[in-house]
Amino acid sequence: METQTRKAVRIRPKSPRSRSRHRVAVFTAIDGVLLESRSLAAGENRAAIERLLAADVSVIPMSVMTLEELVPIAEELGLRQAMVIEAGAAIARWKETGWEVEPCGPPAETFLDVIREIEDRSGASLLIYSAREASEAAKISGRCGAMLHASMHRCYTEPFLVEEGDPEAVWQAAEAMGFSIRRGQRFLHLCRQCDEGEAFVRLRNELQCDLAIGVGGSLVDAEFLTRSDIAIVIPGPEGVDPELLARVPDARIAPLPAPDGWALVAEETVRLALASKRRRVAS
Repeated sequence: METQTRKAVRIRPKSPRSRSRHRVAVFTAIDGVLLESRSLAAGENRAAIERLLAADVSVIPMSVMTLEELVPIAEELGLRQAMVIEAGAAIARWKETGWEVEPCGPPAETFLDVIREIEDRSGASLLIYSAREASEAAKISGRCGAMLHASMHRCYTEPFLVEEGDPEAVWQAAEAMGFSIRRGQRFLHLCRQCDEGEAFVRLRNELQCDLAIGVGGSLVDAEFLTRSDIAIVIPGPEGVDPELLARVPDARIAPLPAPDGWALVAEETVRLALASKRRRVAS
């Protein structure tokens, strides 16, 4: 991992034409990006989100988490618009009194069959997170109580680890079957090709978003970061994932890890949105 120097995050549109844009949305990963990875602490980001929403900036979670995990987080942070859940396998939209989920791929049971086939083809032994005993899953994930149960109740994806065998053979077997493997903060995630990227494009179009700011921190986020107008990477405790930077070479690097780095991104985004409003009023 590479370390980053402390400097401000500068969010500026890439071209003079884009400076007149005013429909802004922040598409953000949650675990280790908006929230601290282990404790899920938000720090000052509840207030930062309030300022973004007051500036008419949409905040859209893009997460490997399940709906059960995200609902209390969204409630705490005041997010009631849309969320991409389970690495792009479904989109949840707020409808008056609750979340309405649209699956974008097959159910988790299908992925269990795929994982077994990958094991057969690769000769590897894969540890499936949702099939573990709760005590073992808690050690792996750092979750406990209701959040542990919510993280294990998968509806559309199956996180896993390579227990034995050649990881490269696992990747190749998945690709030969038409799937991809994305690395998150803790697990590998079996996905359809471009799941999260497709979900990002759909929501961007629904929001009629002119300027999409993507904020991520792990390789699983590359699908939506590469499609964002501005991509920002929040470093982990050990710095920035070099594989992620290789996939998103134009990404800007926040000077601090979560949650403080995200707060700096939000502060600069509010400035950008308010400056855009002032220009529209002046014109």
